[in-house]
Amino acid sequence: MAALGGMPYSSEPGSPTAGVARQGLVFGVEERSGDWFGLLDQCNTRLWAFSGGLAFVPRKESGEPGRLQMDEAVVVIDPGHGGPNTGATGSAGLEEPTVNLDIARRTRDLLSEPRSIDWQTGLVLEGDTIPAVGTVWLTRVEGPPGADIDSGLHYRATLATTAGADALVSIHNNADPDGPFEGPGSEVFYQIADEASRRLAGLLVEEFRRGFAVFDVDWAADTDAGAKYRLRSDGIRDYYGLLRRSGVPSVIAEGAFISNPEEEDLLATPEFRQAYAEAVYRALVRFLTTQDPGSGFTEPYPRTLPAGSGAPAPECVVPQQP
Repeated sequence: MAALGGMPYSSEPGSPTAGVARQGLVFGVEERSGDWFGLLDQCNTRLWAFSGGLAFVPRKESGEPGRLQMDEAVVVIDPGHGGPNTGATGSAGLEEPTVNLDIARRTRDLLSEPRSIDWQTGLVLEGDTIPAVGTVWLTRVEGPPGADIDSGLHYRATLATTAGADALVSIHNNADPDGPFEGPGSEVFYQIADEASRRLAGLLVEEFRRGFAVFDVDWAADTDAGAKYRLRSDGIRDYYGLLRRSGVPSVIAEGAFISNPEEEDLLATPEFRQAYAEAVYRALVRFLTTQDPGSGFTEPYPRTLPAGSGAPAPECVVPQQP
């Protein structure tokens, strides 16, 4: 990551400084030339930094999810969208990136301290029966102007892969449901060729349904709500670039429908955002430390409408040190 005081960077090793990345920004190392390191920035482009501007966190070798201790695990939480990439907006003006970031921060905070869980009720409690996770990263964070960045999908996936993450969860909220539903219409997309990703998706669906059931609203959903995949036109590769590019078990969670006015009202409350974060936390604890199989798997119907490229906006820039 960029060290205290910021990280000077260049277009090539030894070339003049092109800028100073804001301290605390996280980069995955892709290659090395002497004391210079080639990094993928948030705009999906290569930059080079001298070792003195970097604070190094060693890459962890991935373990076997289901057989890990929490304090051994590395988790990446990805707040979907950000910056000019606005995602979905509710009818009252609630914007998805803001909600996603808040939920992701709450999830990070849950993972960062020892906790206890009442598995009968799902309540996440103060306690120390569940250790803090070994390392947790966010792909974008809150901070000074320019910190809510527009991260490219390649960057997000590369960060998780180079960190040796045991799980990557991308936090989103949905739009344009098929119609009313008898309960929460949460969807979680998994990597078609990764059984661990599929299991994580099923655990998330279980915990969303458990955690959201206490909220009395008229829910909306797609008719194939649940844990599912989406493929490209070749019928083989994952449709979503984040899942296709990631080298670790990864999922995209669409917890609620921000386009449904009643769910938009819920997403505006700290109580529901905390319930969302606690559902992700419980699912990750089960994924990392147990072999629970998950449930809620569904066969997706064919989709032809594009879901957006997820590419950074043309004006994407690396946030600079003030």
